[in-house]
Amino acid sequence: MEMQTVTTPPAANNGGATSSTSAPATVSQPRQPQCEPRTIYDDVTSTLQAIARERARPLLALVSKYINSDDFDELYSWRYALREATQRTSLDVLIYSPGGHLTACYSIARLLSRITNEWEALIPEKAWSGATLICLGSSNLVMAECGQLGPLDPQVLSKKRGKFFAAERQSPLEAFQALKYLREFVVSTVDALMEQLTDRGVAAQIALETAGKLATDLARPVLEKIEPYDLGAFSLDTKLAMDYCRDVARPTDQRKKTQRRALFKSLVEDYPAHEYSIDLGEAQVLKFNATEPSPEVDTLLDELRPRLAQVTAYIGLVPPEGRT
Repeated sequence: MEMQTVTTPPAANNGGATSSTSAPATVSQPRQPQCEPRTIYDDVTSTLQAIARERARPLLALVSKYINSDDFDELYSWRYALREATQRTSLDVLIYSPGGHLTACYSIARLLSRITNEWEALIPEKAWSGATLICLGSSNLVMAECGQLGPLDPQVLSKKRGKFFAAERQSPLEAFQALKYLREFVVSTVDALMEQLTDRGVAAQIALETAGKLATDLARPVLEKIEPYDLGAFSLDTKLAMDYCRDVARPTDQRKKTQRRALFKSLVEDYPAHEYSIDLGEAQVLKFNATEPSPEVDTLLDELRPRLAQVTAYIGLVPPEGRT
């Protein structure tokens, strides 16, 4: 663990002068994790220390309202302490976040992979979106009763303003689902009109041409508002998410114990909404290595959860008990 050195002045002798041979005394103190707001540091740290004691392994906390490059930089500054802490034991990483910038989350997952061959993720509640991407690098998920992962469809912005898909952040799946709906609408409209026209004695060729024109006219106002540039960009964003998942879950180094069996393609493509809650049971269906915490750890996670709700960020190795 990284240490900071506190230097104390040499003691004065009886005559009030200092000895020329005395050396300043040093006291090593553990580096404290970043915590915002600082007023909650002691309460959060005491519970994290109890979890680390119960689990008998080093505990890294990754708590963030939105994981970004600053969080990566903070975690990167702990790399030497993390390598030292994991020389003889594996690591726990407590993750509490709704997600964040996809590349920042990917970078954190890769950093952890470089530091250690195996780590377990502790999930007291939300580890959504990009935080789920980080979890793909774990060997096991320890999920509380209300622990949740989330889908990994990327959240993007339209590249062109004033178009059909230009608005708030959205999933590319919403755009593709809209196109799927339009396609099905056109086909079903043509089928229905064809049936009505042929029932009235209209020749098949004329009925097909008429039905096709009417269906196209109905769909045209919507289609004209769709920006092809957006659809191409959305497709690339989805491919990026898939590639990141593959790199994190299935690294080429076989010594890395990760979620190699996890169905990450489903995380990117199969869920109907980005807000879909993936609990322990659903995570196991997705073939994550995922387990419940021990009763003792579960109680501590329950105690920790309302405290984490007050935290904007808490990042770093949890110091040993008695050394905060």
